[in-house]
Amino acid sequence: MKNDISEETKALVEDYFDAAGNLYGIIPLSKILSIYNFQNDPLTEDEFLSIVDEIMKKRKFFSIVAEDEFYDDVEKTKPIDRELVAEYVLTIDDDDYYSLKDKQYGKPYYVPEKSQFLKYKDEYYHEKTLSFISLRAFLRNRSGFSKEEADYLAEDVYEMANVYDGDVADAVKYIQQRTKDHFSESDIRDFIPLFLEMFNDTRLHVNRGSTANEIKVL
Repeated sequence: MKNDISEETKALVEDYFDAAGNLYGIIPLSKILSIYNFQNDPLTEDEFLSIVDEIMKKRKFFSIVAEDEFYDDVEKTKPIDRELVAEYVLTIDDDDYYSLKDKQYGKPYYVPEKSQFLKYKDEYYHEKTLSFISLRAFLRNRSGFSKEEADYLAEDVYEMANVYDGDVADAVKYIQQRTKDHFSESDIRDFIPLFLEMFNDTRLHVNRGSTANEIKVL
């Protein structure tokens, strides 16, 4: 069966894995299969799992883990019920895994159409929302950096909002460190609402890819 799967299909499944890791942080393999099959010619569970085995022989920015590796009081995890977990979630200890799982609990998955979903295979991709563009313009004008440096700073601030739940105090501290205290108190006051507006438009791992604004209306 394994040899009947085209290299094109294998590559596409791998793209789905990369995109899912970047968009969700944690997601069961069964859900990835469901998304893939809805958007493409479907694979059987066995076909899918054979591709998973090949993917995991490569160096990736995610791991495939089983829930029974984290919890003592659960049954042995079926292969299809294992989870894709982004590398940063397991970098330090298990606490980040438990915390993200708890925050995701009960929330629906944001699943865009295929072409949009696959943009997330690029770990640096994110939607350039109006709120992000506004924050970036502010940093270009007020950070004291060149346009290119300010744009890199805006991307770093975005990443903080995405991965670290938009902590304003951390964002302010980070900006002050990066700009070597160039920001005045007035700059900080102007920065905070722009940061919060961007955060509410950011697709978050804790929300399974939805933004805070989208979650509010569900």
